[in-house]
Amino acid sequence: MPNIKKSVNRKNEFLEVAQALFSEKGFESTSVDDIVKRMGVAKGLFYYYFDSKDELMKIIMERLLDEIESSIIAVMEKKNLTALERFRELILASSDVSSRKQIMMAYFHHERNQLAHLAIENRSRAFMVPVMERIIVQGNEEGVFHADHPHETAVTLVTMVGVIRHDHPYPLSQDEAVHLTEVMQDLAERLLVMEKGSFVILQDMMPPALRERAMRTRQSKKGC
Repeated sequence: MPNIKKSVNRKNEFLEVAQALFSEKGFESTSVDDIVKRMGVAKGLFYYYFDSKDELMKIIMERLLDEIESSIIAVMEKKNLTALERFRELILASSDVSSRKQIMMAYFHHERNQLAHLAIENRSRAFMVPVMERIIVQGNEEGVFHADHPHETAVTLVTMVGVIRHDHPYPLSQDEAVHLTEVMQDLAERLLVMEKGSFVILQDMMPPALRERAMRTRQSKKGC
């Protein structure tokens, strides 16, 4: 009888080594030979567990989404959080694994991977829309948001974030990061019907250097 635990551990090892190599070299520049060489195993063992490098990548993406969804479920189960606090926790939960999302974005930029991208986006949207809707309804009840159509607003917010993230290069320069944060804040305030400049969660969560840069940018605009 095969050792199931050993088999699962070996498969996980392949996934961890491949993910590390994809981060270092990029998906396209990493070969199956690179993966098995780092592991010190025969190439045939790779194909015992995976049909291809693309299949391995898809498993990595599914696991990443599982992690994000588990973190978000934990946020939604927390008691005594305001809508804005829950929004902040939601962003933090997503950001915990954001560095690995860069691997996914590079992978999706190749035309042959668009079907995989669509499948991931559909799964992500189906999960996130009800979560976002719950937060919007809570914010409406608290008088922080004034969105007349919570479900449609949630769909728009989730779709907007996905499109904007996909449309921008990774990694972002400091100026691009500041600009993107300001755009996201402005659009979120409009959709949630908030007072302009009141949805400062995104800016508060910037690294200190970027917060200072954003502040200087806003001050220079006021001076114009």
